[in-house]
Amino acid sequence: MTGLAREYGEGLYELARDEDLRQMIHEQLNDLSALLKREPQFVRLLCSRAVERAERLRIIDETFVNHVHPYVSNFMKLLVEKEHFDAFLLCCEWFHQRYNEDFRIVEAVVTSAVPLNEDERSALRVKLAQLSGRQVKLIEAVDPSVIGGVRVEMDGKRYDNTIQDRLGRLRQSLVHGM
Repeated sequence: MTGLAREYGEGLYELARDEDLRQMIHEQLNDLSALLKREPQFVRLLCSRAVERAERLRIIDETFVNHVHPYVSNFMKLLVEKEHFDAFLLCCEWFHQRYNEDFRIVEAVVTSAVPLNEDERSALRVKLAQLSGRQVKLIEAVDPSVIGGVRVEMDGKRYDNTIQDRLGRLRQSLVHGM
């Protein structure tokens, strides 16, 4: 994370906190981040010095004026004015980290062979909340090579209860046990 992204992201976060708008702005930044990751040419356009700054600001106004809070669109315009729009996604990441810290949310990437059903999700969320002492947001991934069980990555740790892992440990014990 760059110092610039931290500084600008923190500024927006403090404003949102002071105005009690953290949740709404967090959701809007998440939506914008997803959109801009799918449409990287839009980021290139807003970063391009070949397009007049006034035109880039107009594009932000016309595209987002009725879709995001004015603080978000003004933040985007500030980055364009300072020629730092390339840091927008990193600013969003900083905002996201601060939001999760303040609301005691931990993200857990859960990989399974097939999508989890709601009962499995709920039970896993409860177990991980007990383990972490925080509210858990599951980010699910499907990987058929897992075969069965789940693998969880949370707080820099990996919890592996997959058949693939158990077979690997069994193989190791048989090799080293002989």
